[in-house]
Amino acid sequence: MNWPPAKAWTSIAGKNGQRHFVSINYSIKSSERWVLMMSVLDSSIVVRVPWSQLINPSKWKCGWDENNSFHSSEIFDNKSEAISDSCVHPSFDSGLTIPISKDTIRPWFTNS
Repeated sequence: MNWPPAKAWTSIAGKNGQRHFVSINYSIKSSERWVLMMSVLDSSIVVRVPWSQLINPSKWKCGWDENNSFHSSEIFDNKSEAISDSCVHPSFDSGLTIPISKDTIRPWFTNS
């Protein structure tokens, strides 16, 4: 899987009743990679996901999958994933900042 991450993701188990997320930021800290994800339908739901979990196909799928086999009553797999929206800052290549440079925007999906 390519780094930096694509922007569109589907949580297999769901996070607080949501499945579709946008990768709004990412970082590497002490060789640990993580991705900040925001729900497509509810921007108050923001999770910080370790890269190792994001590339695990049993937990996440790149793109927005329309498979309806998920249970909407599921909550966060790990309470520490949930973060406050007060520290949400989009990355320079998210396409969510002004000014926008089309040459630096990350793709929504990967080709894998």
